[in-house]
Amino acid sequence: MKKEYFVPLFLILNPFLDVLSFLGTSISILVRGIFLVSILGILILQKKELKWMGILLLYSMISFCLQVFYFKFGIMTSISSIFKFLYLPISLLYFSTYEWKIEKNQIFTILLALYLGIYLLSYVLQIGADAYLVTDGKSGYKGLFSSINEFSAIVVGLLPLVTVYFQKKKKVWISILFLFAAGICSLLIGTKILMGGVIFTTLYLLWQKREVLFFQRKKIEQIGIVVGCMLLLGSGGFLFTKTRTYHNMMIQQEFFQVKNVFSMDFVNRVIYNDRLTFLQENYRYYQTKTIDQKLFGIGLANTEIKMVEIDPFDILFRYGILGFVLFAGCLVQKITWKKLDQTSKVSLLLLLFVSCTSGHVLFYPAVSIYFALL
Repeated sequence: MKKEYFVPLFLILNPFLDVLSFLGTSISILVRGIFLVSILGILILQKKELKWMGILLLYSMISFCLQVFYFKFGIMTSISSIFKFLYLPISLLYFSTYEWKIEKNQIFTILLALYLGIYLLSYVLQIGADAYLVTDGKSGYKGLFSSINEFSAIVVGLLPLVTVYFQKKKKVWISILFLFAAGICSLLIGTKILMGGVIFTTLYLLWQKREVLFFQRKKIEQIGIVVGCMLLLGSGGFLFTKTRTYHNMMIQQEFFQVKNVFSMDFVNRVIYNDRLTFLQENYRYYQTKTIDQKLFGIGLANTEIKMVEIDPFDILFRYGILGFVLFAGCLVQKITWKKLDQTSKVSLLLLLFVSCTSGHVLFYPAVSIYFALL
């Protein structure tokens, strides 16, 4: 096999690695670990990005020693913590120097088809699992994936890229097919993020065709379109109340006894699933720690306090001020925003939005690999 196919092959393996993770095997961790070590070795042999790698590896070694010998975390959990910290920055450094022999949009298409196909097939065959416990009162199906947040983030990030790709190739029916499949998944999974991502992508595609669909039409047709959109919006709002997503939001609102929907309490408890409360608790906990813990973090394996599940804050609290500065600094310097096409910018912003709402993007290898690819 030619060497240029090894990276695309690894990427296409990712959906199956996520399924293996759901099944409780350690193969996915092993394969992703081998990939990380491999690209590290390649960068060192090619003498590329040595400055950034040296700084990141130095921080990682100090952090690992502190976790094992000072904070008394287990060796394997400490390795896992460092692995998650390094995965996005090192992947970003590698892909910024990688020469693609295969069109990335083709890989994105295969990946999205695999994720949606595996999920829908698992539902049809009923071989997956529910996303919530019966006692939670919520409803949702996660299929053969361990995390509904990670699955949702991946689909939200890939959907604009794939649908715009086929729209440009004049194969709109394929774009519609992907939107329909993603929409079905959002109804089954019951998360706000995935449903919002499908709606946003649909509006983005329509916006790109605004001249043909609206502005180049006659006045009477424009009025008809506006009226039709208003009717669609009204019926859509009614149909939303019949979805699992709405049902889960109402369960959340009832559980926390939130009465005013136009309040920060509703935003925190229902929209953010109480994450702003977790943020306050983490901040208070972090303030009580020693200077070395503030610099290097309280540790990903720390079970004394629940994670915020808002990625930037989790990176700050779990990896410390130094870890946050290095992580963010690498992303800011290596992401060449001006060189990205419009759709890649949209997907990148969507992933950043997800990382700041439901998390599970920036230091979760199953998702962060796609962030690095963009």
